[in-house]
Amino acid sequence: MRLLVVDDDAPSRYLLESVFTARGHKVETASDGAEALELARTNPPDMIIADILMPVMDGYRLCIEWHQDPQLASIVFAFYTATYVEEEDESLALSLGADAFLRKPMEAHTLIHIVEQIHREKKALKRSAKRVAAEDIAILRQYNERLVNKLEKKVDSLQKDNNELRVTIDLLSDEVNAKDALIRRLNEELEKQALRG
Repeated sequence: MRLLVVDDDAPSRYLLESVFTARGHKVETASDGAEALELARTNPPDMIIADILMPVMDGYRLCIEWHQDPQLASIVFAFYTATYVEEEDESLALSLGADAFLRKPMEAHTLIHIVEQIHREKKALKRSAKRVAAEDIAILRQYNERLVNKLEKKVDSLQKDNNELRVTIDLLSDEVNAKDALIRRLNEELEKQALRG
């Protein structure tokens, strides 16, 4: 089977490529949805495994574009994500035409088994192309809500991390100043003792 693995995280791409290559599959990788579309249109894979949260073009948008392309629409599309893991995320993914929604992390042998099973089942069904119309306002609204929700959580997390970092830096700065003052006092005491001695 020829797989296209799409993930902006280089170690994740390498891991999936290694796991599936060791199993005898051919693997091509892309770091975002736009790159994946370009590669797939040049040389269509048997199956795509895509992350969702990526720069340039995220996985949801990739799934929409994928299913609007007659050349790609019938190719098995699976999400493999660690960020979008809620039921609403899965529901949106499936409504966009994804064949599977897998949550990271997953043991390598389990992931291989599931991916191969999905591919066998879809091939046996001779899956017809399912297209999601770009005009489908309800789906696009749901897509935007999920995207905004994840980005807000990410921003909140980053702000919390920044605040904790500021507090830590302030504490370290206070500690350095206190130690500097202590060292100065000790040096002064040593100098006084040296003058007395």
